[in-house]
Amino acid sequence: MNGEQRDHQTAVNWIEGEIDNMIRDLGKPNASSAATSSITLAFMLRVINEDEHRHYRARIDQIYATYNESIKQGVAA
Repeated sequence: MNGEQRDHQTAVNWIEGEIDNMIRDLGKPNASSAATSSITLAFMLRVINEDEHRHYRARIDQIYATYNESIKQGVAA
């Protein structure tokens, strides 16, 4: 594995870890801030590409959409 691949894998692992932390913290203020920041920083440092950047951002949006829907269903039940 060359340095570029290692940096990419490190960034992906970091992002995945922050998304896991975000999921545990859903409902708390700024739950997504670290995950969002790690995605943005990895993209700015060019260790993830634009497609990966969009993928991770969409993943956070989907996690929140699912969470918000579960809250609505819980209130309506």
